[in-house]
Parts: sequence; structure tokens; C-alpha cells
Amino acid sequence: MGTKREDIIDAANRAFYRDGFAEVGIDRVVGEANVALGTLYRHFKTRSEVITAALQRRHGDFLHALEGAGEAGKGADCVLELFDVLEAWSTQQGGNGCFFLRAAADYPADDSIQNAARSHKREYLAVIEQRLLQGGWSKGQAEQLGSTIFVLLEGAVAAAFTLGDGAAVTTARNAAARILGSAKPESG
Repeated sequence: MGTKREDIIDAANRAFYRDGFAEVGIDRVVGEANVALGTLYRHFKTRSEVITAALQRRHGDFLHALEGAGEAGKGADCVLELFDVLEAWSTQQGGNGCFFLRAAADYPADDSIQNAARSHKREYLAVIEQRLLQGGWSKGQAEQLGSTIFVLLEGAVAAAFTLGDGAAVTTARNAAARILGSAKPESG
């Protein structure tokens, strides 16, 4: 078991993702973390700080999952593997949509939450572009294709969550394969 602060972050991450920000009060986080309210407030001054810490934890865990997937060599497989990781991640996490978009939508005036969400999306896009480079595409191609692959990944999460489309990631992966197949790597 981790420190009390880590326990609070883990509990907030689980509760907010599972039940939503509006439904989860600090008392629920405290209960799930099995800590006293005073302990939470020793580590976090505000609810916003708790949410931001949960977002940062989720960000680190997601990037770790992407990095831990290995690299499937050159070409499209190097990039398409991201869809496989996303599908496994979504299944493991419960398929409740994008935690970052939900937080950003629920707290539009909270700069720390908005910044955490934007930072996550930028780093996610950078991972995609890096995979394209590893796959053999040039920097210019990686930047252009990266945005397209990012939209497909994000759209798959949205469709799976809002429409209950269990095949959304597979559909997006197939579309990405077609796009990557027509955009041959320039290597450079």
C-alpha cells in the first residue's frame, strides 16, 4: 500500500472515473481511501487539487501503458499498436469515456484542470507522432498524420462511450490502417 496521499489519489481516480465528478463528493473519496477528512486536507487544499492529482495519475498510467506496449517495428504496425493498447486500456478501466474530457467539460473555469487535460492531449499527440517517426514516416508526415490518428483514437473513445459502440476502436484502427497504407513512409 502507498502513502496516504497516494491512497487518496488512487481513490479519487477510481471514484471520479467510475461515477463522475458531480456524483462524487470529497466524503466519498475519503471513504474509498480509508483516511480521515483531515488527512485529505493535509495533502490537498481544494477539491480542484484532488481532481488535478487524479488526472495526473491517470495521465502517467496511460502513458506508461502506451510505452509498455513495445514497438512493433516499422511501418503501420508501429502506429496501429496504439489502437490495441487503447482497446485494452478502455476494457481494463471500464469504458467510461475520456477522463480528461469529462473533467475539462465539468470544470471549464478551473485552470489547473484545464491545463492537466490539455497537457495530457498534447503529450498523447506527441506519442502518436513519435510512433509515426519510429514507423518510418518523415517529421512532416508525422505531424500531419499524427493529427489524423489522434482524431481517430479520440473519436473511438467518444463513440464507444456515448454510443455504446463496442467496435469503435476496431473501426478506427481499420480506418487508420487504410490511411497509413496510402501514406507511404518517406523516412527522413
